[in-house]
Parts: sequence; structure tokens; C-alpha cells
Amino acid sequence: MVNHRFARRPQALQWTAAGCVMAAMTMSCGPTSTLPGTSLGTYNVTGTLGTNTCGSSLGAPSPWNFTVQMSEDGSTFYWEQSGGTELSSTMASATSVSISSVVTANVDTTEAGVEGPCDLQNTTAIDLTLASGSPPSTFKGTITYTFTAATGASSATDCTDQLAASGGPYATLPCTTSYSVTAGHQ
Repeated sequence: MVNHRFARRPQALQWTAAGCVMAAMTMSCGPTSTLPGTSLGTYNVTGTLGTNTCGSSLGAPSPWNFTVQMSEDGSTFYWEQSGGTELSSTMASATSVSISSVVTANVDTTEAGVEGPCDLQNTTAIDLTLASGSPPSTFKGTITYTFTAATGASSATDCTDQLAASGGPYATLPCTTSYSVTAGHQ
């Protein structure tokens, strides 16, 4: 789903989603699914920006339109945004699923490959309610991205250069960008 690399510029949310997760915001049409299990098909998704404590420099679009492939294999649900990485989770019920993904990347890496002082962690949370039926004709839910300075012995934690006050794209860290999403089967 995502190119899991963060950037200092306004395109920071435009990875490859998932981005960290958000490059998935500019999706192509007509993906070919290679997901495990029984295909549920392709869905056209529209996201409406709700919360955005990260600030306008990230360029979070509203509306956000993209396509997603979905499948099921027993109680495992698979999700793949066009051009992105496959995510999966156990379904809570036949119509409810929550998927999360955590990616940490150094956002200060120079062209010479030298890592800078900031390892940024992106947590993606997808919570969906599927319409009944197989395949579901629609779904609705939320997609939330949370950005925070990573912590731990192997992480660089000085992310002040990523803040808008220092010329970076984030108004504050940690911060959250959240979308309400609705989708229909293609």
C-alpha cells in the first residue's frame, strides 16, 4: 500500500499510503488483485477529511478518492489500496473489521544516505462496516493516520526539524489526520 518513507515536504502524506500510507491518496484506476482468498472486488472510495491536527502543509485532500481491492479467506480480511501494500486482519464479525499498520522511517535521510535525527512513526487505523451480502455492495468507516516521533533504543527521536516552526510539514507532533470513508462496489 505504501512506500513507507516520510518526507519533509508537503507531499509527506503522499507515499506510496501507506505511506507511509498516504501516497495512496493519488491512486490509479483498475488495479489487479492478487489478494489471498475469495475476492470481494474493487471499490471506489471517497474520504472526507475530519480531524487534521497535523496542519495544512501535509496537503491532505478532501475529498480523497481512491480504489481498493478487498478479499476474505475464512475470517481474515484483506485490503489493498491501488498501488499499495496488502494489509490484513481478523474480522470482528461478518460485517466489521479493524486493520492497523505501524511503520517507522527516518524522515531526515539525505541523498547520500546519511540518516538524520528523526525517526517518525506512522500508525494507520482502518475501521470498516461492510454492507451485508457477498460481496458487500458498500462499506463505510474511518481511516486515521497518527504521526509521532518514534521512541526506543534504535530510534532517533529529535523531530523538531519536522515541525512547521522549523520549516517542516507538521504543525505539531504527535498529530492525527482522520477521514470518514464511504465506498461502492465497482
